[in-house]
Amino acid sequence: MPDIPEDSALLRMEVAGICGTDVKLYKTPPSSTPVIMGHENIGTIARAGREFTRRKGFKEGDLVFVEHYVMCGKCEWCHLGEYRHCENTDWRHNPDAIRYGYTSAEKAPHLWGGFAQYVYLPWNAVVHRVPKGVTPELAGLVTPMANGVEWSLFDGGVGYDSSVLIQGPGQQGLSQTVICKQAGASLIIVTGTSRDRARMQVAKDLGADHVIDVQKEDPLARINEITGGKGVDVVLDCTAGAGATPVLLGVDALKRKG
Repeated sequence: MPDIPEDSALLRMEVAGICGTDVKLYKTPPSSTPVIMGHENIGTIARAGREFTRRKGFKEGDLVFVEHYVMCGKCEWCHLGEYRHCENTDWRHNPDAIRYGYTSAEKAPHLWGGFAQYVYLPWNAVVHRVPKGVTPELAGLVTPMANGVEWSLFDGGVGYDSSVLIQGPGQQGLSQTVICKQAGASLIIVTGTSRDRARMQVAKDLGADHVIDVQKEDPLARINEITGGKGVDVVLDCTAGAGATPVLLGVDALKRKG
């Protein structure tokens, strides 16, 4: 293992999730230089500097989840708690940005991705403790589930008695289904295509009230039938590569002020 500063740590990887983004980046890498992929990372603190432990409260042996954003900690976005917008982690526009799974392995100390034995944790890594009793495998679901919380609850305002249309029954759409159900939504509609038949059954098992195969039914007509022509409170688009069609359906499916 490499030597680390007192304000840093090394994570021994336990579980690294494979995101749809990983599949895209494998085909079209984010850099012309080598990249260690993997940004949904669960691991055990293998080595921790004294200052890292003092500042963050994590010690060797702790099981943790690491967000893929590596913030600067001082810009306006970081002060707002919106560190995912920080320039320090914006790999698309900042060639020196650091983000797990995207940053070049040529940048010292090289361990910037979860598809490896170890990951480097600098002082500005965003780290969360995995609760006792939660296995690394179960904790590996935290990134898509966190998206479910952010998109449906924080951004969409889903809550008690909400009606929700979730477009796309993939990893993200199924996570939205779980979170919306837990938040108390009274109506959850999930749309997909014919090849999503198995996933739509999973959506029903997870709490969806209705599923719609958009290749066999007119989705807007079916949504109007289900809602009595009122539409839904919130639309969550979790499709990929479907163009503008889901956006237009979402606008038409919303109720007034939805």
